[in-house]
Amino acid sequence: MHVCVQELAWSSAQVRLLSAVAAGDPPDVAQVGDTDLAMLVTLHALRPQRRIADDLFPGALEVTRFDGISYGVPWYVDTRLLFYRPDILRRAGFNRPARTWSGWLRQMRAVKRLLGPGQYPLLAPTNEYEFLEVLALQQPAPMLRDGDRYGNFESTSFRQALSFYKGLYQRHLAARIDDRQLVNLWWEMARGDFVFYVSGPWNIGEFRRFLPPRDEALWMTAPMPGPDGPGASIIGGSDFVVFRASHRASVAHQFIRYMLADPQQVRLYEITGDLPSRRGVWRLPPLATDVKLRAFHTQLERVRPFEAIPEWDEIMDGMRRMAARVAAGDVSVRSATRRFDHAVDDWLAKRRELLARSMPATATAPHGREPPVDSP
Repeated sequence: MHVCVQELAWSSAQVRLLSAVAAGDPPDVAQVGDTDLAMLVTLHALRPQRRIADDLFPGALEVTRFDGISYGVPWYVDTRLLFYRPDILRRAGFNRPARTWSGWLRQMRAVKRLLGPGQYPLLAPTNEYEFLEVLALQQPAPMLRDGDRYGNFESTSFRQALSFYKGLYQRHLAARIDDRQLVNLWWEMARGDFVFYVSGPWNIGEFRRFLPPRDEALWMTAPMPGPDGPGASIIGGSDFVVFRASHRASVAHQFIRYMLADPQQVRLYEITGDLPSRRGVWRLPPLATDVKLRAFHTQLERVRPFEAIPEWDEIMDGMRRMAARVAAGDVSVRSATRRFDHAVDDWLAKRRELLARSMPATATAPHGREPPVDSP
């Protein structure tokens, strides 16, 4: 079977696909990022997906479902967890990273006493939102409320996450820098400029590419700590979708089934470092024999999905800007979250309008703001 492949940059892929849908000429199959699915589903551009495999990670499958219907097949998955320096952590008196926020803070304080000027226990660039998103997802209350129609950033849950985040910079456990100020984070971690870094699976390959084999023991991975125990993390990755306008849907499903078979999933990891979406593939070499991947397998069993709405990327970008001001001490947690909730409510105004049209009058939201979900 002959398959024509068109390569698209991530920065322009969504726009290109939306243009193709509008023109009535989309591809048969596309690789779509998890956060881009919602827009295509909202436009009724995708066909519901058949069950391709029984061993897909549940968290990866959950983000493809809308109103109980799956519109994508997870092809690869990613998440965020700790990269760390085991030798420095042992010098500080700990055998492994803590499982709780309080334990992690104790470790970072102990590590800080070993470091020199310009060195910090944690690298957490202020222009990246994923670390704060992880902290927020570990809390009981969601970041949106009332059917994802209003912001919930004034909730006690999010304020606790943001306060923990702010405290890392206030206590000088993390530097107030963005990733553009890093020369080479892999070299900097190898020389001890920081000990912990929250990142994704692609950095396994990057550490091995930038550091010589003799430095393999200098870094290791561990699952995320949580407020009261092992913490959840975000689920990300990429899914195969089939467009409604495709005249070759049956063949498209065959192609997806082929791409999810063991040899193709293993080969994808070998050439890109992207993690397979099927649990069974993790029992095969080279994944089964790589000790750096074990923490990722553990973390992928403990993930929480983001709010699958078209506005989510915009909301997360706004959260990043808000959190950077909080970390810099320019605004308090309470004031920042109150203002941000109002901004999110404005961004979701069109969503509320569209949902109101499709709901009975008794199901629409009451006028005015409601108190935070978990306020007394």
